[in-house]
Amino acid sequence: MNINNQNQNNKTSTITKLIPNAITMLALCSGLTSIRYSILEEWKFAALFIILASILDFFDGWIAKKIMGGSHFGAELDNLSDIISFGVAPSILIYFWSLNDLESLGWGISLFFVICAALRLARFTTDIYLTNQPINKSKYFVGVPSPAAAGLILFTLFANFQFEYTFLKNSYLNSLILVIVGLMMISKIPTFSFKNILIKKDYVKWSILGISIISIGLISNIWLTLIIALSLYIISIVYTLINSIKKI
Repeated sequence: MNINNQNQNNKTSTITKLIPNAITMLALCSGLTSIRYSILEEWKFAALFIILASILDFFDGWIAKKIMGGSHFGAELDNLSDIISFGVAPSILIYFWSLNDLESLGWGISLFFVICAALRLARFTTDIYLTNQPINKSKYFVGVPSPAAAGLILFTLFANFQFEYTFLKNSYLNSLILVIVGLMMISKIPTFSFKNILIKKDYVKWSILGISIISIGLISNIWLTLIIALSLYIISIVYTLINSIKKI
């Protein structure tokens, strides 16, 4: 009887540990679906599937930590998913939306962004962080992580959805953004990590209120909410960059 229970528990544990990988596969499918909608010139659907992939990417890592279901296989699968969802998919979206006016140059810049994303993920996997000063890895990433980089290069697209300014579609402007963000991914700039934030009991209610406000914003006006969130993230990058320069 005990042996049967142990076997049943082992099966349940094995199935449970597959959950993060299943979520990773969903994120991969979201990234690939975004590419499909980019080709069809359905810009909003293409952007939404990248956003969905980023949400799934957050939860697969979070669940893996909670159930201790992380593995080398899962880490490699997650990287493959990330390169598609946050490297290829957003660069393809921006290429078809804006950069194709530059023809070969636009395509080359799109490839540059994907290469930077691949290098960033390779460095993250091998845990090579060669910085001039110690960085608390529980609070900071080294360079801009690929999901955030995807959001940054889509900033003008989100702003165009919200405000409909034609200059936001300018191919030279978006080319410059892709190059800058690509370099920021492989840079040694410390950027805030929100994955390991511990919320004190006194601040739980405020955290719940903040999450509620963000959720309401995403439901009522997703593009404006994303613009505000990305703007705050850009400010945080400038803040950490200034601090790191002061320490040199």
